[in-house]
Amino acid sequence: MDKKTILILLAITLLTRIIFLDARPMDHDESVHAYLSYDLLKNQRYSYDPAYHGPFLYFFTAGVFYIFGDSNFTARLLPVFFSLIGIFFAYKFKRWLGDGVYLLLFFLIFSTSILYYSRYLRNDIPVLFSFIVVIYCYFRYIETPTERFKDRLKYIACSSAFLSVMFTSKENAYIYTFILVSFILLYGFSTQRVKYIKTFKPSKESVVASIVFLLVFFTIFIPLYTAGFSDMDGFRRATIGGIEHWFSMHKQQDHAKHALYYAGLLAKYEFLPLALSIASVPIFYKRLRDAEKMELFFAYWVITTLIIYQILAHKVPWLLVHLTAPLAFFSSSNLKNLLFSWRNRGFRAGIVVLSVTYLIASLHITYINYNDADEWLIYIQVQPSAEVLAEKIIERDKLGLHGLIFEPHNDYWPLPWYLRKIEIPYSTRLYGKFDYYVTSEINAPVFKNCQLEGKYEIRPYYYMLLFERCEKI
Repeated sequence: MDKKTILILLAITLLTRIIFLDARPMDHDESVHAYLSYDLLKNQRYSYDPAYHGPFLYFFTAGVFYIFGDSNFTARLLPVFFSLIGIFFAYKFKRWLGDGVYLLLFFLIFSTSILYYSRYLRNDIPVLFSFIVVIYCYFRYIETPTERFKDRLKYIACSSAFLSVMFTSKENAYIYTFILVSFILLYGFSTQRVKYIKTFKPSKESVVASIVFLLVFFTIFIPLYTAGFSDMDGFRRATIGGIEHWFSMHKQQDHAKHALYYAGLLAKYEFLPLALSIASVPIFYKRLRDAEKMELFFAYWVITTLIIYQILAHKVPWLLVHLTAPLAFFSSSNLKNLLFSWRNRGFRAGIVVLSVTYLIASLHITYINYNDADEWLIYIQVQPSAEVLAEKIIERDKLGLHGLIFEPHNDYWPLPWYLRKIEIPYSTRLYGKFDYYVTSEINAPVFKNCQLEGKYEIRPYYYMLLFERCEKI
């Protein structure tokens, strides 16, 4: 590996992830994740709930808070860290992709969806980049001679560790695992027929490999889901309970969208990997019979991913990263010869023009337009006025005034994160006598005998009001 090249790539990755990292207000989900991590650190309590995904994010972020302190910036270091891991391992695919790896790296660093959510406290980036490590380890394992068992064992342990990170991060780890395992089985049966069954015959090496894999996997999986063995039922909820929860969400049409939802997102934000993948189809088809196993996997990854995420009712913009990555791998593996051939100067010039347009669009939404309610990728971004409201509440707390955040539907996030250092009650019912009240706009008639201090847009078209000097409620 070229050390200078990888250092430059990692430096670019780090810079694009940390510059102005705390400029954007903490989004609804980010604030929930950050607050639960903060609560874990301060009160040493955690209990797995599939609605909030796996424990890895919370324990990792709590550790970051312990070392570097809690802030918007440090709360977002998890996806930054895994971006660096992902780019490091993606560069290692050069052994198979050749110069095509630079197209892949361009997508993984500057993809609109991947860049945006690499600066966002969610589980998707750790899952995606961990999977890249897993598939790298798998292909390195199968190409390593059986007599070099210690080297093969190294790849088994590494893949097991990152697979466990995936399963302790988010439930779509099951989707990724299904895609990889089903491909391995289908490829095995299609190339070896009945002989493939004999490869499952136990041997000393396979037994040792299985033990190492399971030990590494469960050494991470069990302590995290059981919160350090303090909640043993967490193991059941992490397996059966998690699957049951997301099947029920699918039946309830949770976050359901129209059939062309992802097609629209891909066309608007990921038009370059989408276009290059479409251009790759005839190239791939022409050499289908001679295609390498990895090339077949990339095609299978694209097809199965598009089908599965299309079927799932739960459609949200951050899942776009899981559709973009296989497109990036597929197009990079098929266009590696075309892009860097002197004979294809016209094609290459066109790609450069599209790449510049793609890059500008990505940088614009990530660093400039991140609060635009009309951007599909952003969804329901918290607005800067939410931070202003939090500052107003903190000012009153410093003056010794006591307030109540009254919201019947608990729709007050991200306030708990911003107000984590002060004591203020959150209630679904109105009670007692307070110096000031914070509530959503729909509850304004209840406070007709109060003075309205200000109206603050928390999310697009959702406002909270600050009332004080109430005569009677």
